[in-house]
Amino acid sequence: MLNQIYNFFLKGDVETEIKRTLVQLNLSPLMAEHTPAGPTGLPPRKVDTFTGDVIHHDTYPGINPLTSSDCTGKAILITGASKGLGRAIAIGYAEAGASHIAVAARSDVSSTVTAVREAAKNAGRDEPTVFALEMDVSDMTSVRAAAERLATEWRRLDILVNNAGHMAPFNLLLDTDDDEYMKAWDVNYWGTYRVTKAFLPLMLKGGDKTIVNMSSVAAHFMGPGGGAYHVSKFALIRFTEFVQDEYGDQGVLAFSIHPGGIPTDLSSNLPEKLQFRMTDTPELAAHSIPYLTSKKREWLGGRWLSCMWDMPKLMTMEKEVVENNLLKFKCMGL
Repeated sequence: MLNQIYNFFLKGDVETEIKRTLVQLNLSPLMAEHTPAGPTGLPPRKVDTFTGDVIHHDTYPGINPLTSSDCTGKAILITGASKGLGRAIAIGYAEAGASHIAVAARSDVSSTVTAVREAAKNAGRDEPTVFALEMDVSDMTSVRAAAERLATEWRRLDILVNNAGHMAPFNLLLDTDDDEYMKAWDVNYWGTYRVTKAFLPLMLKGGDKTIVNMSSVAAHFMGPGGGAYHVSKFALIRFTEFVQDEYGDQGVLAFSIHPGGIPTDLSSNLPEKLQFRMTDTPELAAHSIPYLTSKKREWLGGRWLSCMWDMPKLMTMEKEVVENNLLKFKCMGL
């Protein structure tokens, strides 16, 4: 059976894709057998079936920002928002009626600002205040300056979406470019650390105090060459748990999320043999995240979620998740 799984997922060349590390999700339903084929023609990964056999790859009525999410009055900050997933998330919040949307990136975000305003208009929402922030998450001076600018404009920040990310080219350790390897850490982990630390004081002044950290399903998969991306995304999940533990009693809600396998500039660095997994649309995450943050859902604090799950179904599983302390990482056997 194990060899069959290897062949399904990796065509026999990198068996460790589906081997777990000593760390795995504390999630017994993931061990259930599921056989329906997904868009790749292969059986779905167990991690994708936590809420059942329905696995989403595109937006759907349950997370439609026009009917299922109301973010009216909320102030949002999205990093990495000049293009791709970050821009899509900003548009999703506009469609959900967010009143204030800050879009941050080290490059020009003017096209995102225009797209956000147009999205709100097309959705029949009030035009939000859109604030463009030039910010390099790998530079603490830049991040602090951006935080100071936003604090002078806004009285609060309800939701922070740490979306900026980097994927280094896949290489074995001895073949790795040191600068590329460290850049993945500098953006994925330290970038999230810098932004969270700089903007948290504003968040603590009031509002929803919700932090969404963009992780990846790669955090709990092994695969030769993926050390920089996989490990930095795993560390990010643990960082999220610590933020929740340290500031949860002050009303902070922090969780991490897998956006799906989305073909973007970032994912272009995946090896060709793994590109077949990139079958999801940006709107899957761009609508899931406003849905999840449209209400304060304290029980999600410190947990890892996947946008590929059915979100309305997940909301019905609150008791099971909390009582069994699911959707958190642990060491096998302990």
